Amino acid sequence: MSDTPNPGNTGSPGPGYYRDPSGVMRWWDGARWTDSVQNSGPSPSAPQPPPSRPREKSHTLRNVLLALIAVFVLAIGGCVALLAFAGNEVNEAIESAEVDDAAPGGPDNPLTIAEGQPFEVSGFQYAPGWSVTQDTLGNAQVEGLRVTNARDETDSAIVEIKFMNGSEVVALVNCTTEQIQVGQTTSLNCFGADDFPATYDRITINDAF
Repeated sequence: MSDTPNPGNTGSPGPGYYRDPSGVMRWWDGARWTDSVQNSGPSPSAPQPPPSRPREKSHTLRNVLLALIAVFVLAIGGCVALLAFAGNEVNEAIESAEVDDAAPGGPDNPLTIAEGQPFEVSGFQYAPGWSVTQDTLGNAQVEGLRVTNARDETDSAIVEIKFMNGSEVVALVNCTTEQIQVGQTTSLNCFGADDFPATYDRITINDAF
């Protein structure tokens, strides 16, 4: 076992594992063989396989979940914006209705009128010449009441005419029209079921709605 390893070059090779005369991979210290042998593994000259590339993780599920979350957030945001818009529209409608109700002749603010005199309620212009009377049954009635639609759109007049004695309603007459075109004039149909009052101090009118 004293033979010098010959890896193919002239002279004594440097330290390393070489195949000895018996065919065993043994450590050569540069001058002689030692007792250290290589039991397994490739020889120093054998090329090492490149490290395997780590397997890339699939993010498909994560991406789908993120997309769904994004859609959900956008949908919630859209619903919140829609609700806010709808709430604002409702509030504006309520405020507008409250203003109309409180206007002279509105449901919450009856307008005092004088028999036979013209007046206006919310864009409806009532002509002069009307009168209060009683029918054959003795019920309070209003005759000859005519109205012109000076509003911006077709609408109908639905009003209450009240005979007042102080703060008490002593007789009520309901008057209505069909749909009136803008600028058109028509007569109101009035109906009362209360007795013509013996005493009253004023007459008021207000929109029923």
